[in-house]
Amino acid sequence: MKFNKIVEICIHSSNFGEMKNFYIHSLGLDLVSEEKGRHVFLKTGKSMLLIFNPENTLNNSNSIFPIHGAITPPSILHFAFEIKKEDYENWKNLLQMKKISIDKELEMRNSKSIYFHDPSGNIVELITDNFWPIEG
Repeated sequence: MKFNKIVEICIHSSNFGEMKNFYIHSLGLDLVSEEKGRHVFLKTGKSMLLIFNPENTLNNSNSIFPIHGAITPPSILHFAFEIKKEDYENWKNLLQMKKISIDKELEMRNSKSIYFHDPSGNIVELITDNFWPIEG
């Protein structure tokens, strides 16, 4: 047996307003659901980005969802959104227009990446398609 793909990535932040605004209005992800002060679920392509507030997810008393709290302060994560090669410059221009500071650009294995931080300090990467040997 094999896994098909990673369906969701979970990150932690107590700054929901800024994180929700960043991922929806700056990067264009779709809001799927939100439980005020607890979590925000966002859709990107065929994957989900889940943002949990660790302070409000250490117990399960007020939610239908399982416990998702971090016992220790969450570490900074790195994750990547795949983009089409022909959209690379448009994404770069959008980030600059939204005043999102680009930390680094990298070209490797016939692919390009743009790295920047979200409002909670996570490292977000936009990487052109076909970098990893995966499909769909």
